Amino acid sequence: SFSEKINNCLQGKAVDFNEKNSSSITLDQLIRVYKRGEKAAEVLFSPTKSTAQWAIARVNMFLRSNSNRLVSDSYRFCDSDISEGVDRTYEQETAEPFWDFSERDFIMARADLLLAHITDQEAVAIFSPPPVEED
Repeated sequence: SFSEKINNCLQGKAVDFNEKNSSSITLDQLIRVYKRGEKAAEVLFSPTKSTAQWAIARVNMFLRSNSNRLVSDSYRFCDSDISEGVDRTYEQETAEPFWDFSERDFIMARADLLLAHITDQEAVAIFSPPPVEED
């Protein structure tokens, strides 16, 4: 199902990140960022971008930020609560910082989705994550 594919994609991103970085990311953190990306897609609708593209682009930005690579200051502020472990919700007050995703961010997100065998038709679905048990 779509949600299983997204869950597997996020799990793979967490494993890959943790193998390559000294800091650690959990699946639950990526799920929270993904869900916020879905919310941003509701506000910043674009007929050429799927809900999943918005969400994966945000996940990728979160991973770049946590590997100390360059991201905009407006983004760094928005998901820093998840990095710090103080977030307890998928809710977000505003989606404003995400107008500055580049076309490259969306292309990379679509590539990630295609590699996870998620079609463009599926990518408009909403992710329903399974319960996450963290170590």
